[in-house]
Amino acid sequence: MRKTLLQLFVAAFLLLSIGTIQAQDTNAKLPGSITLKGLMVNYDTPFRGTYTDYRNTTPGVELGYIHPINEHFNLGIPLKFGLGRFTDDTEVGSGTEQLFGALDAILQFHVFGSDNIFSPYVLAGTGATLESRGANKSSNLHVDIPLGLGLNIRLFENVYANAQFEFRNSLTDLRNNTQVGFGLQWRFGDIAPPPPPDTDGDGIIDADDDCPTVIGLASLRGCPDGDGDGIADKSDDCPQIAGLAKFAGCPDTDEDGIKDGDDGCPNEAGPRDNNGCPVKDADGDGIVDADDKCPREAGPKSNNGCPILDADNDGVVDAEDKCPNEAGPKSNNGCPVPKVKDADKDGVPDGIDKCPNTAGPASNNGCPEIKKEDKEILDLAMKAVQFNTSAATLKSTSESILNQVADIMKKYPNYSLAISGHTDSVGDAASNQKLSERRAKTCYDFLVARGIAPTRMSYVGYGETQPIADNINKAGRERNRRVEFSIFVK
Repeated sequence: MRKTLLQLFVAAFLLLSIGTIQAQDTNAKLPGSITLKGLMVNYDTPFRGTYTDYRNTTPGVELGYIHPINEHFNLGIPLKFGLGRFTDDTEVGSGTEQLFGALDAILQFHVFGSDNIFSPYVLAGTGATLESRGANKSSNLHVDIPLGLGLNIRLFENVYANAQFEFRNSLTDLRNNTQVGFGLQWRFGDIAPPPPPDTDGDGIIDADDDCPTVIGLASLRGCPDGDGDGIADKSDDCPQIAGLAKFAGCPDTDEDGIKDGDDGCPNEAGPRDNNGCPVKDADGDGIVDADDKCPREAGPKSNNGCPILDADNDGVVDAEDKCPNEAGPKSNNGCPVPKVKDADKDGVPDGIDKCPNTAGPASNNGCPEIKKEDKEILDLAMKAVQFNTSAATLKSTSESILNQVADIMKKYPNYSLAISGHTDSVGDAASNQKLSERRAKTCYDFLVARGIAPTRMSYVGYGETQPIADNINKAGRERNRRVEFSIFVK
């Protein structure tokens, strides 16, 4: 009776499991795993109605393959070897130890899913056990129905510790036993997630599908386009008529830039200010005849469509031209400008020419521009003019370049010269200020002695306040010890 009830229980468990398996999502790819456990086997169980003597526990080993069915159900194929001690077997003899091997098919149900850190499960199945009875007796094969509980604990990404209790109900008398196993389970790889959902089955997953319940086009993020104009129906104001994106999918048949729904003449091009209908403009000046005071003569809108008269063609209309028959600039109200005095004939009137007797461009206020080679001499003078150490007396090698500066000043008599002295940061700032001014004045005095008028020159000292290089190193300090020459027109 007891065996019949157990068999019914196992059958009910398997039927319930199959139903649950069919209801599960099978799209996920689940990796298989192998198990290796040590076993404690006891044939002296309390299910026989007597006390249990745990001294009759014998060892065993289990190697198994676990095939995942879905998130909650696994199919296990364990292969077991061990030693069994039978305490009340009249055929074999009480206390006899025999080798056995068993091969099972087990269905595991993981209550919270098999991929959790802690994953308890229940198991049921069927199996066959083969006992070796020694050389003088034939082996015994019997069928078992294993039932039990287990727990997986994740140790690493794909490694679990496994503990399992199993009661094996045998269809052969005196072969019921309990087995307790401890070991490891290795998973072959990571669990691949199921593919993302695509509700409408259009090949575009719901996360990327703007219309997840309606079949659509990939180019429109899964939305349909009934009129084929490249605009999704949900954004198309005219979903049954092909149109333009700038008009939200509505057409502009006459291509006048006004969609048909707002166009008073959808089949004839016309401007917006005439409700999309064509207008008459006989003289083609862009002003409709109804608003044109000179409909047969082209003219600007500012003159009501009439031509603007300019008899002397000076760009000043006759209505504003004080000299309509004499050409003149607008700045002089259309009248000719009287000739002005320009002694050097450089196009700059003497009244604004800073060099009235020497020709020069207007960009330089009528003065001749300094030639490139003369600018280079002034730039060279900044480096070449040198003084005795901590003094304002010139080195003899500096006189040549200062003579060239004097020649430039004589070459450009309308120009003035600003001389500025500079020092490095070595020493006292106040002393450097005075030294820079004395050195600038030395150059000033030298040029005066060479015939340059004092009124054309000025000098100033800046000390160490305007360095052009870093004072940390020698090369920088040498560049900072300089006299600059700037030529300009007052």
